[in-house]
Amino acid sequence: MLAASGLWPRLAGANGAFPAVSQLLADPAHDAHLVLRSNFGLLITRDRGQNWDWVCEAGLGYQNIEPAIAILTEGTVIAALPNGIARGASECSFELADGLSAYVADVARVPNAPGGAVAVSVDIERGVSQVWNTRDGGKSWQPLGAPLDELNAATLDIAGDEQGTLYVSGVSQSDTVKGVLARSSDAGQTWTRSDVPGVSKVSAPYIAALSADDAQTLYVRLSGSPGRLLVTHDGGARFSPVLDFDGPVDGFALSPDGRYAMASSRVDGVWRARTEDLAFERLSCQKLRCLSWTSAGLFGCADEFQAGFLVGESSDAGLSFEPRLHMSCVRGPVSCDSESSVARACDASWPAQSEQLGMDCASAGFTPKDECGSGGSAGARTNGGAAGSIGGSAAGRANVGTPGGGCSLAAPGHASAPWRLSLAILLWAAARRLRRRARNPGLFRPA
Repeated sequence: MLAASGLWPRLAGANGAFPAVSQLLADPAHDAHLVLRSNFGLLITRDRGQNWDWVCEAGLGYQNIEPAIAILTEGTVIAALPNGIARGASECSFELADGLSAYVADVARVPNAPGGAVAVSVDIERGVSQVWNTRDGGKSWQPLGAPLDELNAATLDIAGDEQGTLYVSGVSQSDTVKGVLARSSDAGQTWTRSDVPGVSKVSAPYIAALSADDAQTLYVRLSGSPGRLLVTHDGGARFSPVLDFDGPVDGFALSPDGRYAMASSRVDGVWRARTEDLAFERLSCQKLRCLSWTSAGLFGCADEFQAGFLVGESSDAGLSFEPRLHMSCVRGPVSCDSESSVARACDASWPAQSEQLGMDCASAGFTPKDECGSGGSAGARTNGGAAGSIGGSAAGRANVGTPGGGCSLAAPGHASAPWRLSLAILLWAAARRLRRRARNPGLFRPA
């Protein structure tokens, strides 16, 4: 039942799967420290994207999932695992934290609390979720408040207000599949539940962001395709749809000053709105899988053969993104003492991983055609429940980007994108085989 709702840990399929990325975080205390989650481990930079190093899945203690991650104020990285929480005070040593050994769905840093974080675990058989907290940088975890019955949690977040308002989103399956948002203002002792509209067996509600200035305002995205973004200004009592996509709502972020909201999709491009009216307009057709907008800057992550990079940075509030990481430019395993747990797990597997990523960083990068899918709901938006329109047709959306001008749109439907991506992957694979043959022709000699 839980799998039907999309709440199992995301399977990465790293063994043989095409490399992909899906979450990018900035260290709250050090702008140059960024961590990127991929389906083959974590990629870490400490020089604001100039160099990226790899920590393999085995180095963190998991395989073939994409765990939710968080960076605590002292730079410690924590990851939600099926058997607890992995904690790394440095990139060279990850270990399971004490006190929590259940399946963990999500983790989040507590704002303005050095060493503080919260997590939510799920007992899948019983359909019960439990919030946990730590005050020692993730070393040990304790239950926080009462369990949440009849709720399979998907995400949680915590506001920076005095009460530390907690939110947990997920699915209740007691009778029918129903989206739920649970809120607590007393450290989980009591919970208020609200229904999240639009949830089905193939979608689930995920907390996209909390307003930094208003603990009652939060954004929720519905998974799957078509995707939808909702907002509530009263802690979940009422939800309003603000953006509909043909594809999934992959990325969402609020600007550090709280004035702008930004959403992205692999199908629908990059959209931005003022938070005062949430009237979204499309800025570009770049296909971003995630967004991170903090004092460190505005970053997006993407598929290399869709966007031309794994990580890009925008200096113009989302109109364009300049590459900060290409797939073939990952340097290799993070530099660690040979006896460290990460070195023992990752060094031996790097040759095979580097073959998959490619090793010709000097010639990395290309300019993909800037296309957006058309038709359907990609151009439609709703604001506070009232329908609006920013070009519901290809003709009406022909000038987008400045904002408003400048990307060429595909014909109705999305037929053009898949064959271009498939062709790019085939070309990449052929080039990789040629590079391998050039380095070691003996491997290809007939017996």
